Amino acid sequence: MVSSRPAHSMTATLIIALAALIFVVALLYSTVGHAGASGYLAAMALFSISPLVMKPTALVLNILVAIIGTVRFYRAGFFSWPIF
Repeated sequence: MVSSRPAHSMTATLIIALAALIFVVALLYSTVGHAGASGYLAAMALFSISPLVMKPTALVLNILVAIIGTVRFYRAGFFSWPIF
């Protein structure tokens, strides 16, 4: 019997587990002021994601978390343009 699903496809359970792991990594890294790219790469490597997918995904996640942190920092009044 031939499966119509590609060999590299992930089940919904694995996708949810990976998303949860990436969320935890983002949460932990952001508490110390980092965006967490190395953690995202490690999480994706544990799930055997292709490096061609890992690199841009980690970059986008890193930028997203950095922007969120920057906006929160600015709204809290801790950002100063003259110092920047």
